[in-house]
Amino acid sequence: MSKIDYRYGEFKDVSALKKIWIDCFNDTAKGFRTFWKNIQKITRVYVACDGSKPVACVYQIPCTVDGQQCHYLFGAATLNDYRCKGIMKNLIDFSLEDASDRGDKISFLFTANERFEHYYEKLGYAKLCKRKFAAVSRDELMRVAEYGGFCVSMSVNGIYELRNKVLLQNSLKFPIEYIKYSVAATRHYGGYTVCSGAGYAIVKEDKYGECTISELTADEGDLYALLGELLENTNAATFNFNYPTSYKIFENEQILNDGMLKYLSDYKLSEAYIGLRNQ
Repeated sequence: MSKIDYRYGEFKDVSALKKIWIDCFNDTAKGFRTFWKNIQKITRVYVACDGSKPVACVYQIPCTVDGQQCHYLFGAATLNDYRCKGIMKNLIDFSLEDASDRGDKISFLFTANERFEHYYEKLGYAKLCKRKFAAVSRDELMRVAEYGGFCVSMSVNGIYELRNKVLLQNSLKFPIEYIKYSVAATRHYGGYTVCSGAGYAIVKEDKYGECTISELTADEGDLYALLGELLENTNAATFNFNYPTSYKIFENEQILNDGMLKYLSDYKLSEAYIGLRNQ
């Protein structure tokens, strides 16, 4: 291994980025294309190189919180032969220094596995992102759901506009390209989106009759109609709901970590909601 260099990702790196994605996330070329074609115009890419060969990468998805310029750190990955050498730490430091120079106030991330939380804590990230979680049976869901009329699918633009309208100021507001990726990735990995008149749920159902709702967003008057639409669209026996802490839906709901943040300026939040984690 020669000296590792850290730089911005370039168009010539796409093949190497695809290899890192497939190898590190055990995904397919189509999974990478689903990501890349939707976010390439908005994301900032950083790579660590052994000579001319990219061996690690990380992406920053631009977002805002309370009108402040921020980013969501995404897709951090290192090829197996280059792990445990401090490369990712140096790459993240390089990317955050650039983000701070660009004016970003906060860096957000969500770890796909809890065992990585300690690693990111050593990099200065804190578990200040929260969400509510509730596991309910179909019978319990039927007791609170309402049933309305026929609802058509909501477009990506509709989801984008509703999310910006409904979510509180401490919620991450993403560009429409990232919303498009979230919807496409949900479909690609076997999930689907359920919509009501002014609400949507991002859903994945397994073969054992368990349904996970990774994000639930609705106008106040449409929340329970959205739950009714969810019942109409699945035969699941149990439901795992994830939603903003501002919602009060189920008696057994609890507050869980929804990711981590690191301050890059004097601007501070006591709590934040990521929602569209896609990890």
